[in-house]
Formats: sequence, C-alpha cells, structure tokens
Amino acid sequence: MANSPSGESMIARVVRLLSVFPKYNRPLSVREIAEYASLPVTTTHRLLKELEAEDLVTRMTDGGWQHGTRLWEIASRNSPVQSLRDAALPPMEDLVAGLRVHVSLAILDRHEVLYLERITPDDYTVNITSVAGRLPAHATSVGLVLHAFGSQEGQRLFLSRGHARFTETTPTEIEQLKEKLNRARLDGFVASLGTIIPESTGISVPIFGPKKLAIAALTVIVPVGDEDLDLIVPQMKITARAIQRRTGVVPEMNSRVSRQTRPSPLG
Repeated sequence: MANSPSGESMIARVVRLLSVFPKYNRPLSVREIAEYASLPVTTTHRLLKELEAEDLVTRMTDGGWQHGTRLWEIASRNSPVQSLRDAALPPMEDLVAGLRVHVSLAILDRHEVLYLERITPDDYTVNITSVAGRLPAHATSVGLVLHAFGSQEGQRLFLSRGHARFTETTPTEIEQLKEKLNRARLDGFVASLGTIIPESTGISVPIFGPKKLAIAALTVIVPVGDEDLDLIVPQMKITARAIQRRTGVVPEMNSRVSRQTRPSPLG
C-alpha cells in the first residue's frame, strides 16, 4: 500500500481510523475522527468514503460515522477469538447462575488484557470491564494469571516494562510481580484486591490450550471483603476445565493447576 508523506502506510492509517470509534456506538463527525486518529481532515474524509463503499463504515442520517456491518461480518469469520467465546459462554452462564457474580473472559494482546465476553448479574459490584475493552495486565488478576501460565519470553517482556500505579495495592515493582507470578503457579489462580478499582477484587484462573500454556483466563469480580475463595475458586476451575473441553482440549486432572489445592489466604 502507498505510504503517506510521513512514511506511514495506508493500512496503518486505516487501522488507526477504524480504532477511534467509541465502544458505545456513538457516531463521530469527520473532524472528530480526524482529531482522534491524528489525520488531516481531507485524508480522513477520503478514507471514510472509500471504506463506506465497502460497507466497512456507515454514514448516519445526522452525518456522523460508525462501523459498518461488513466490518463485523469479516472479523467474525474463521476467528479463533469468536470460537473461544462461543465455547466459553455456556459454562460462564452456569457459573454466574450458581454464584451470582460478575464473570468475564479475556486474553493477552499487545501486552494488555483484551476482554472477549462479560456477564453481569444485577448487583452492586463495581466492574469496569467491557467487551472489546482493554486493561493493563499488571493491575488485573487476569493479566497476572495469563503471564504466570504463559511463555517464558512473554514473562520476561512483562517484567522488563515499567508499570503504572492505579491504587495503593497495584503491584509495580519487579520483585512484587515475580512473587505474584510464582504464587499463581503454585495456587492455580490469582486474587487481586483493589489493584485497579479500590472497591473490587478480581479472581482469575487460566484456561489452557493444547501446548499447556494459558490461552485465556476466566475472571470473577466481587466487592473487596467478599472474597470467599474456598467457594469461588474450585467452581471457577471446574468452569475453566469445561471451557477447555469445549475447545477440544482435554484437561489433565493430575496437573499442577488441576489439583484442588486449598486457596491460600489473601495478603
């Protein structure tokens, strides 16, 4: 694809343009899109018109723009993310029905946690996750558990980066993070108290792929102080194994994370 005067490819500009749309379907004006994507207005308008011709974006009656239906259609075809979500949804619904807690499914993507699914019962727990939303890996239980059961190279890169502090309990130091990864491998789960939202605790367990590395994680969100790990963690592990089976991976019942180890005290 032709490059811009700055050397940026057309594909890079299109991806940046498509990425600026908000997750709640609010149409954006050409000028808003240009500003958010750091593109000239004339370039933005030209790209939007070309994308509109392929139904990748749609112009609304008020003149605003949003994603087109064909973009969703193409993205959903032959997608391992969609297959994983489809496999996980029924077991997740059972877990929500049994525990009445917030449950989400997430993967690691570009050093962040990307949420694929979220089921929320009617209660008072503060939960900032959203489908297609992202959060920093170090500040979430899901990010820590995915790194703990991920590749050594991924762990090395994770520990080599700087990490922002969001609350008083956010782990940011290398030794803190190493300790949490080691503890996760022993326990088979991570419980993070108020590390990104002071009012909420995230509890995550890994979901394994065929190479015995975590391909995703299941997370429960509860209010700080309501962490009944003896009740919650065993049911989460059962649900994770059910998801693995539905993806075609037979869980190893004698593996280190399949043992019904008693959840360790929080601290």
